[in-house]
Amino acid sequence: MKKKQKIPSQEQLRKVAWEAGGKYPIPLTGDHVTLLMVHPRLGYVHWHIREKSVEALKATYGERFNGSHMVVRVYDVTDILFDGLNAHMFFDLEVNGLSGNYYFAMDRLARSCLAEIGFRFGDGSFHYLARSSTTHFDRDRPSGEYQIAGLFVGGTLSRIFSVENIFDAPVYERMNHELAGINRKKPLSVAVVFLGVNHSAGFNDPLGSFIKKFSQRFKKFGGNVRFFTPRSKGVDNVDSDALVNTIDTLSKKIYKQLAASHKRTPFHVIHCHDWYSSAVGLVAAIRLNLPMILTLHSTEHERTRGSRMNHLSSKICAWEERGVQGARLVIVPHSSTRQQVINLYGAPPEKVVIIPDVLIEESPDAPPNPSGVKRCFGLNQNAPVVLFAGEISHAAGADLLVDALPTVCRNNSTAQFVFAGDGPLKGELEARVWHADISHRCRFLGDVSGETFEALLMASDFVIIPARTWQDEGLAQMAIRCGRPILTTHQAGLNCVVHGENGLVTYDNPGSIIWGIQELLSNPLQGSMLRLIAKKSASETPSIENIAAQHYMYYGNILKHFQGEEDA
Repeated sequence: MKKKQKIPSQEQLRKVAWEAGGKYPIPLTGDHVTLLMVHPRLGYVHWHIREKSVEALKATYGERFNGSHMVVRVYDVTDILFDGLNAHMFFDLEVNGLSGNYYFAMDRLARSCLAEIGFRFGDGSFHYLARSSTTHFDRDRPSGEYQIAGLFVGGTLSRIFSVENIFDAPVYERMNHELAGINRKKPLSVAVVFLGVNHSAGFNDPLGSFIKKFSQRFKKFGGNVRFFTPRSKGVDNVDSDALVNTIDTLSKKIYKQLAASHKRTPFHVIHCHDWYSSAVGLVAAIRLNLPMILTLHSTEHERTRGSRMNHLSSKICAWEERGVQGARLVIVPHSSTRQQVINLYGAPPEKVVIIPDVLIEESPDAPPNPSGVKRCFGLNQNAPVVLFAGEISHAAGADLLVDALPTVCRNNSTAQFVFAGDGPLKGELEARVWHADISHRCRFLGDVSGETFEALLMASDFVIIPARTWQDEGLAQMAIRCGRPILTTHQAGLNCVVHGENGLVTYDNPGSIIWGIQELLSNPLQGSMLRLIAKKSASETPSIENIAAQHYMYYGNILKHFQGEEDA
């Protein structure tokens, strides 16, 4: 019987490889130079040149070689096809030894570089022996662009789909868990009913548009939807008998359409929105044997706002109660609505769930283009902008900012400073920046309109409020909502600025302000600010996709229990 061989562990294999590499190093058989980025402001080169390559260079150039120096030449080749002569610029690193390495400082960021190693002759000519590949030196700050889109990979659902907001991940994970083990051969098919009783009703009004918008997202999760709504504009007469008759007529008409469609392509679930659609669902649930889900976007008690109910309101309440009792699940937008459905209509608490409404509003005007705004005010489009807004006075600390600017501008060669506002110190401070030879990097705009200020805010990298006394929080809150960090002082008393999270808090002296400006110019807060804004928006207002995923999850659960009851 053969003895079973023992397989060496990963640790043992690494040890053997290390010892073999040290004892038998790979021989360097060619000339090479390699350029690497350690971090955006630090580069690294290592090289090896064979002696015969140097001897060949000596033989070629003879006496011209005498007095030459071995150098590594680093070229800026950003966005060009390098031919040896067309680099944007270059610099030399004098090195010693045919083999070695060298660390060097890099002050040109977001550039592509390559290196050559060779000899610089006494007449200034350079003759290279080896050339590296191109290396990109990135920016030393997070990108100003922040994406919240992502990709969901569902293990149990065996489905991959794109998501609009990564902060919705818990919803998709829950859906993935809840629907695990459901093997449906055909896509889940949903009939959505929304009747409406007035001229604005239908899928063109805000509520109808919202319903249609999230329902159309079911395709992403493996579902199909068909909408049922009257083609007529509804009725204006809210008389009790007329309204009841209208709803009854519309319900019969819509039911016939739904039943005919179900016969051709069966539905799995019927979803009715509000009391006036529930009659269709109640009939379909019995005649077509479909589980019905009812969404009450509000109750009659909420619509009357506690005032005394008339005869019509009482009928609507009775209609809502019948819908709640006949539905397998009731969806409401608020906890207060849920409590009313439970207390007034006797629904079991586990039957009523909350999914917020997000009514579709008109698209806001497009945000200003930062490059266009900078160009309008004669600013460098590729350089950071620092915004001061408010009264140009001692109390607002405008002079403290100007005191800090010579040092900041000396240490940062590109930053620009915009002063929006007027005040007693405006003329004096303009003269001071001119005498300090930094006026070309400062703009004193005086009072500006609200629209112009908003454009400046969106074009700025951060806002500075270097006040000596208490300041109103309006400007700071507006900047934070726009994802712009704040540099302020303890004396300004801005409680909305949290040091290290959405800004920096310094003291009202030039040295402290210099430190704060230089910290923010390196932009450590940009990524966290944008994440903060995205997370805040995601938690306050769920996305349409989030809402669609929650509905799809509840459809799947209701259908699973419904089919289980049929099989029992």
